[in-house]
Amino acid sequence: MNNFFIITNKMRDRDLSVTERTRDFLQSNGCSVYVEEAGPYEDGHYTRKEDVPEDTDCVVTIGGDGTLIAAARDTADLNLPILGINQGTLGYLTDTEVDDIESALKRVLDHEYSVEERMMLCGMVFDSDGELIAQSRALNDIVIRNTVLKASDYRLSVNSRFLSSFKADGMIVCTPTGSTAYSMSAGGPIIEPRARMMVITPICPHTLNTRSIVISADTLVEMEVSDDNSSVMFDGYFQCALKKGYLIRVRQSNHVTRIIKTAEDSFLNVLSKKISS
Repeated sequence: MNNFFIITNKMRDRDLSVTERTRDFLQSNGCSVYVEEAGPYEDGHYTRKEDVPEDTDCVVTIGGDGTLIAAARDTADLNLPILGINQGTLGYLTDTEVDDIESALKRVLDHEYSVEERMMLCGMVFDSDGELIAQSRALNDIVIRNTVLKASDYRLSVNSRFLSSFKADGMIVCTPTGSTAYSMSAGGPIIEPRARMMVITPICPHTLNTRSIVISADTLVEMEVSDDNSSVMFDGYFQCALKKGYLIRVRQSNHVTRIIKTAEDSFLNVLSKKISS
């Protein structure tokens, strides 16, 4: 790898000292480095794929898991590996701590790393006439939330067959990567992140026996809303207001997120640290 594109969360690296340290190390080793200076944008993104030079070999994110997730969504079409430098709390995705920047980058330059492929979701929103009005992708989850203080009814179909109706504050469809995020907080299971499956988790369901549903990655999930009180979000951004009869269709994306791993810490070790903290 010789050409690097750095995406910085300026709320984390306020004085850009970590960004400059990363850039200086790479340049001192003969690499070409471009630093994204425009973001973050109002929609939560830190870059635009058209801003990434065509000869880029690797994306480096500086921030927390959220910065890496935004970069993954924005650059998925480019199929570039991403190295995350962590300036947030203990993260599941960001591989490198600030104290280890030089050693991690050295391993990347020496080809001493692995790449994990994480599945992504593709979500499409159709109005009551069947017209596509919005679509986006997500690395973590696609979430429908009620926007007022009352539950809504959500009609769930799997592979075009009706499964059940849920009266709840919302519905989450997540990837294994997103199983440690909002879905976990709503009572969903934790799944090894390299797996290929989806989890459907109701948010505060109005029943005593509702559980998450784990399905294969090639499943088509459809959720129809019963009123005008919900919205849908992709990885926490790109909010789209929903009306009665709107349909949200979720499937596995054709794109994956390629995360560079330079540390030997396994997912289970990170999970243990996270639970104990």
